Parts: sequence; structure tokens; C-alpha cells
Amino acid sequence: MRARFFSAFTAIVLASVCVSGVANAQAPTVDERRSVPVVHRDYWSRGEARPFLATTVDVGYLYLRPRITVGYGKPFTLWAGLDANPIVSNTGLGAYGGARVQIPWFDLRAGARAFRASEREFLVPQSNYSSVDLQDTTGQTSKYVTLEAELSGGIPLGPGTVLLVLTASSVRGVPAGFFVYEETLRVITSPPTIYRARTGYALRLGSEGNGRVGVVGEVIDLPGRSALVYRAGLIGSFAIDDHLEAVGLLVLPVKSPDSIGILGGDFAELGLRYRWATGLGAPYF
Repeated sequence: MRARFFSAFTAIVLASVCVSGVANAQAPTVDERRSVPVVHRDYWSRGEARPFLATTVDVGYLYLRPRITVGYGKPFTLWAGLDANPIVSNTGLGAYGGARVQIPWFDLRAGARAFRASEREFLVPQSNYSSVDLQDTTGQTSKYVTLEAELSGGIPLGPGTVLLVLTASSVRGVPAGFFVYEETLRVITSPPTIYRARTGYALRLGSEGNGRVGVVGEVIDLPGRSALVYRAGLIGSFAIDDHLEAVGLLVLPVKSPDSIGILGGDFAELGLRYRWATGLGAPYF
């Protein structure tokens, strides 16, 4: 299973590098620019601040994540507003809603995420768990609400970007005396609190910096279990045009109190991301 994820991730990164190299091999003529995808660094920052409606759709291996945003400012660049998105997966259904503020280099959000599992049960407390424990269907179906605040950032430094994610979560609705597998953070926790700190570095690829590839590491604190989870992995992306981007993220457990394999890792992205917003005016040519 891990080998297939690594192979798919590597294929996306290599394809991005190849596309970048071909695009830079020969400059297109003026007429060709009308049909060749082009990325403009100032695309989302141009124009005046305004009320807007925007959407981000992530589609890839085993997931579809549409997000609707209503806000004021310059979408995806400098704005404040509200996010809402359904959560649909092969393990259950849910939804997220919350407030968000984005400025250059930093992104802050706070909201609530409800989830009802189709396969997971609340877990009887024990010191460690295996993937077999997560397949137990003799108990009560897991359903909970996670209150969450997260600060993420990308700070330019040298030939790349320093990455940062700080998350504080509070899992609610779990019966007293039980643990739960949090489907988004992908850890088994004794409610309510979970803390996460992630950092890394991503190199820009290509003369226009359309692609990036990097490494990340994170630690997740589970105070209710007096345990820490360490994970590390790879990230990659390539901007195909102003709206479409190929993305990949694969972060696997390095040290954990549990032995749940890939279920203890973060492989939230392996596919395409499409972004759109109202009020941008005429497109570039």
C-alpha cells in the first residue's frame, strides 16, 4: 500500500518537472499563448478588494472535497470571510464550517467539523491499538464534532518556502470513558484536546517557480493519552494554469503509540485542485 502511494506521488512530481522543462524549452508565440496554459503570479492579487463568492474543488485518489467561500477582499490572497464544505469519504460523512482570514504568507481559520463514521466505532481505552482494533464493529458507531483553530504559513526563504502549520483541536461528543479515531487528523485520541505542529521546506521548481517539492515533519500531542505521534513525509505541487494545480501530500507515521499503518498517516492530497472566484474581470492572454 505505501509503495503505491509513493509511486503515485513520485509520478506527479516527475510529471510536473517534465511539463516545466518542456514549457521553458521554447517560448510560445503571441498566438500560441492563447491556447497554452499560463500561470500569472499576480492573477489572484489583481483588481480591487470586493465582496466575492469563491470555490475550491480538490479531486483525487479516493476523495472529492468541494469548498464554498463567501468573503471580502482579494480571494486566495488577502481576504476575510466564511468557509463551508461537505466531507465525503469511504469511511463516513460530515461537514465543516468556519471563519477564515488570509494575508500574504499566512492563513488563519477557526471552525467546527462534524463527522459520522460508517465503519469506525468508539474505542475502549487501551495503551496501544492495531489496525485490527479499528475494524471492530461490535460497539457504538463513532460520531463527534471537532472544534478547531489552525494557523498555516508559507514564508519565502532562499530558493524555496518555509512551511508552518499549528493546529489546536477539541473533540466533542464522545461518550465518557471512550477513545475515538479522529478521521481528519488521523489519530486515536482521548478527548478532548489534540495539538499539532508541522514544519518543512519546499523548493521552487522551474524558471517561473510554478512547481515545488519539499519535505515536512510534524508532532501531534495527545494529552489525554500522554502520548506523542511523530510523522514525516513529502509534499509536491505544480501550477498548470491560473486556476488548476496538481497537488500531492504523503506524511507517514515515524513513531506512534499505535500500530495502525497508513491509517495513522496524512495522505490528504493526491490529485488536482481547481479554484474560481467572482469579480476577476477579463482573463489574461
